[in-house]
Amino acid sequence: MASVRRYPIPHSRLPFINAEVAQVSFQGADHLVSSIWGGSSGGRIYFWNPDSGSKGFRVLPDGIPGAYMLRTAADGCLYLGCGNGDLIRYDPFADRFEILVAGELKSITWGGCVTDRYAVWEASPGDVGVYDWRESRLVKVFRPVDTEYPTALYGHNVVEAPDGRVLLAIDVPQARFVMLNLDTMTAESHTPDGIRGEGSTSDAFFWDNDTLGVFVRGELHFLAYPGFELKRRIPRTGHERLGGKACVVDGRLYAYSAVDDALYVLNRKAEEWEVAAPEWSDGGPATLHPWGAADVCGVTISGVALRYDTRTGQTDRMDLESTGPMSAHALCPVPERGLIFGAPFINQRFWVVDMETGDGQDCGRAAPGGGQINQIIWEPITRHVLQSSYTTSSVTAFDPEARPDWPHNPRVLASAQHEGQMRPTGLVHDGRYVWMATSPEYGRLGGALSRIDPTTGEILVWRHLVRDQKVNSVQVDSNRRRVFCGTEIFADANSAPPTQTTGRVLSFDMDSLTVDRSQAIREGESAARVLVVLASGEVLASQRGRIYAWNAQEGDLRDLGPEPQGCREVVRDAATDRLWTSARDKVGQLEVRDEQVEFVPLIGEKGEHLRIVDRTLYFASGFEIFQVDLREFDSSP
Repeated sequence: MASVRRYPIPHSRLPFINAEVAQVSFQGADHLVSSIWGGSSGGRIYFWNPDSGSKGFRVLPDGIPGAYMLRTAADGCLYLGCGNGDLIRYDPFADRFEILVAGELKSITWGGCVTDRYAVWEASPGDVGVYDWRESRLVKVFRPVDTEYPTALYGHNVVEAPDGRVLLAIDVPQARFVMLNLDTMTAESHTPDGIRGEGSTSDAFFWDNDTLGVFVRGELHFLAYPGFELKRRIPRTGHERLGGKACVVDGRLYAYSAVDDALYVLNRKAEEWEVAAPEWSDGGPATLHPWGAADVCGVTISGVALRYDTRTGQTDRMDLESTGPMSAHALCPVPERGLIFGAPFINQRFWVVDMETGDGQDCGRAAPGGGQINQIIWEPITRHVLQSSYTTSSVTAFDPEARPDWPHNPRVLASAQHEGQMRPTGLVHDGRYVWMATSPEYGRLGGALSRIDPTTGEILVWRHLVRDQKVNSVQVDSNRRRVFCGTEIFADANSAPPTQTTGRVLSFDMDSLTVDRSQAIREGESAARVLVVLASGEVLASQRGRIYAWNAQEGDLRDLGPEPQGCREVVRDAATDRLWTSARDKVGQLEVRDEQVEFVPLIGEKGEHLRIVDRTLYFASGFEIFQVDLREFDSSP
């Protein structure tokens, strides 16, 4: 066993992402409550009282990473739709959780509501459960609830209608309204003209018994209910894009804008939005909820609870201190600076670890919008750390010589969002330029390859390298002046039906800026990935559980047999040309022979985000970073 140094991953802000806010009793007094996404460390719900300053949290039952739906019923209990599809209940009087439905819905619950009898919750891919909380029984599961095709996948906004039915503003790949009749347990889909052709809606609520309000691309549409005819549209007055669980306080509608972090109020007489509180949030999405008769409250992604007094215009802030362990979602060692940079999942933050002391710290916000850092690389020309992020396909630049100070450090260097791109799937450096692979917005086809000049921020974007396919991986060969990509036929999260049948591997000429070879490994296989460039110039690629050696210049392919179980990334030690990977819950070498690959386990850890710098291997496992001197393996066979 090699000598290994371990660094603990710094605790980070646990994210209030896609959160709902509800009001419930806690420790004998009214509190607001929302939920964080804890992932493998476990979910939590946080309580706070804006008047007294009282706050606290409770850990969700084992195996539940978070809860997106939080609704209080007439019994005083809180009903939660969870990140694994389960429905649970928190009894504030007994201060305990109870699992009501487990295993019926299989993925993340996006939204739900509670009526005077039923809890309704929606989870991917568009399934809905109905639970009778008075009789303690599961009544029905709709698989899926959308009665039109292609079915919509995400019901972020679920609300009880004035006539007792439940409306699901469901979306991706297209926006629809699904009306759920709880008397007959039937569903019916509607696509009114006001949302036809749209991929999503960001909020839905009933203004009165005859009027449904819905935000479409940040604009408020008032629709007649139940016919859904457009009554009027309130356009954006500037660059604001409104939504984020709007709420009504004292007869006035309030909404948050992620563009300028301001709280807006609707002037109904003038039918236009006015700024109620500029720079209300801390740079992240905020979810709103009324408190009492005159306060607009909310919680930001980083756990800052806000209260805006509509009478005085004053804003109060309370830190919910939602801090805890999160595993690494991206990793970048920079030995020349003695630092390791990394990022957790879904909270749009980053952290740094000092290699000498082992001390780490959360550095704060890393990128615009909601989402997370997907990749991190060291940029040697500007000596900055570059971070790519979902949901805007942005690359931000951080100067480690200066203190963290978003949005100045890091700052946005470039973005492919203007070309409809959403999720970075790879970020690599060729010695001069940075290359980014991306997938498009939900409900869209056609990913991209981008080239970014790190000194100027200039970005060139090539859409549809293969028609209607996204780029899922990217590698570079600077000596041969080539960028290699793998593609797949699916939209992000399978949010649109594919038009193609076969994923491909591509060679892109850095000088002519054109694709000089596009090749299928096997016809009819939906995805292909590039893993690593060998010293010979061949590219290791994977498809459907097998590994191939690809000579992009000649178009030759060699089938090297089954890939080791769990092998998703491969890195090369340039000094020895040995390949390292993680497979079968171990880290080891991947040996490539003429007709096969063989995995040799050498380190008894399951590794993620493998990086090799200066003969040292770094990887993340659990809540730790591992550092291994590869010179100890130079004499191994």
